[in-house]
Amino acid sequence: MNTKYQLLSTVHTPADLKRLPESELATLCQQIREFLIERVPRTGGHLASNLGVVELTVAIHRVFDCPKDHIIFDVGHQAYVHKMLTERKHLFADLRKPGGLSGFTSRKEGPYDAFGAGHSSTSVSAALGFAEADRLQGVDACSVCVVGDGAYTGGMIHEALNNCKKDLPLVIILNENGMSISPNRGTFASYLSRVRVSARYRRFKSRVETSVGKTSGFGRFLRAVHHRIRRAIYPMNHFEELGLYYLGPIDGHNLDEVTEALTRARDLGCTTVVHVRTQKGRGYTPAEDAPHAFHSLRAGEVPPSTFHGEFCRLLTEAAAEDPSIVAVTAAMGLGTGLAAFGDAYPDRYFDVGIAEEHALTFSAGLAAAGMKPFVDIYSTFLQRAYDNILHDVALQGLPVRMVIDRAGLAVADGATHHGIFDVAFLSQMPGVRILAPATYESLRLAVEELLRADGPIALRYADAAESAEVAAAFSHRARPSLGLLTDFDESAPPSRLIVTYGQQVSRALEAARMLRERGVTVGVVLLEVLAPYDAAAERLLPLVSSADHVLFAEEGIRDGGASVLLCERLHAMHAFRTDARVEIAAITDFASPDERCDLYDYVGLSAEALCAHFLR
Repeated sequence: MNTKYQLLSTVHTPADLKRLPESELATLCQQIREFLIERVPRTGGHLASNLGVVELTVAIHRVFDCPKDHIIFDVGHQAYVHKMLTERKHLFADLRKPGGLSGFTSRKEGPYDAFGAGHSSTSVSAALGFAEADRLQGVDACSVCVVGDGAYTGGMIHEALNNCKKDLPLVIILNENGMSISPNRGTFASYLSRVRVSARYRRFKSRVETSVGKTSGFGRFLRAVHHRIRRAIYPMNHFEELGLYYLGPIDGHNLDEVTEALTRARDLGCTTVVHVRTQKGRGYTPAEDAPHAFHSLRAGEVPPSTFHGEFCRLLTEAAAEDPSIVAVTAAMGLGTGLAAFGDAYPDRYFDVGIAEEHALTFSAGLAAAGMKPFVDIYSTFLQRAYDNILHDVALQGLPVRMVIDRAGLAVADGATHHGIFDVAFLSQMPGVRILAPATYESLRLAVEELLRADGPIALRYADAAESAEVAAAFSHRARPSLGLLTDFDESAPPSRLIVTYGQQVSRALEAARMLRERGVTVGVVLLEVLAPYDAAAERLLPLVSSADHVLFAEEGIRDGGASVLLCERLHAMHAFRTDARVEIAAITDFASPDERCDLYDYVGLSAEALCAHFLR
């Protein structure tokens, strides 16, 4: 390791950290920040959030005994410092690469990650599960979870708090920094910013509780009197009303103060909320000034335009003419691009916090009342609203426009973020149409269809820019609406076809080029409308009926996916020749690989893997 990390290089485990004298901890924190600032931009990853929890994470590992004590990070994107202190510094060169170090917590990486994560608001439920299991099994351990105030806007946190018992060795660290990816919105977020308990009261409370017995009748009497006096003089906060012990708010960058609070929480042996305030991007001026820009860095150049940027531009233009258009997102205003819509039409923009279920049912209510809601959510997070889509949108036939960002494999973020299930689960929903534009021109036509929709409809696209090659291959004719495109003359289709949709078409075109170089002609069919599948199969029928080899390629889960459903309908229509070879290349193993690899090759969707189907 670089000599400038001389102290950091001596800390490999929490035991090493505990042996350091307090006088060296400030230097260690500085070197941790320098390490993050140097390494994370190389691989991409979450920088600002990790810079904000340096002192907090050091204090956690000084006070608690990990892995005996269970340390759980909500979402897990702020666990880089934790990984550095638990034998994983040397793995940061492969951070967020398939088969490398996960950008979130992962039980596959060893015992220090008690619980895997990637999605928000799961930590308190999981920590409560650990605490109850330890109680039932007679294990003497503490469960600790680190929850951001962004995650605190998620409903699961409050369901778990409602279920917490007072007498468990459970420490809930509420890290308030005012941000998730976008600035936090909503009543819970604004409440946290107002929570105050004076230092004088905290000292008084501590003296009372340490001066009386915990179990004696007289001690219980004094605590009851103190409780009544406290209610009369100081307003109770939400956590204390729930019966939880509360410490805070505490300066999360004051290592001594954080350590003291965590030590007290540990020694109390009861469910305790430790409220700390931190600064996202701490110690790195660009990240302090623009924490949203340094929330998640990309490795490589950021494209000047993306599908979500084009979508937001089109929606904002349409909203100028149609006052019934509203936009809804779940704490992803910046990630989805919808924040720009909010700048233009703040009264018609709703960021509901990390609450995907609420976002869908809220949108259903808007639609039932005559508005045109566009609810924009990442594919991986839309899974959390499955029942709301079915129960509140599809069964009622309401025209909710579901805009699905980050569709397809999440190469850097891994299994928790793969957007590969939305087509399969939406395909089972009654009356839901699914559009999958692969060019900006197709996106424009798709938005027009969403504006005309009289029932539930979904629009999905990848976290990517338009491919010039794809646009050129399929721009040879003008058309009034979406449907099906080919890179060949449809009056004389080739005998070998790749049928695909979305960003997988880029790899299909590359495979076709590679095959032509080997003397094998393959045509590419691009589907822009998936569901309803009967209509999609009808469009495919004249193309596949004369083919001797058809490969359906799908950057989505195979079972229940578009390829399987289309094949079923085409077989029922007797569309294929009896001697035709019909194959499906789709994802069957979506878990993260154990070794470094090309993820598309791993799942059988690289151009080379597609070629192999035609060269057997």
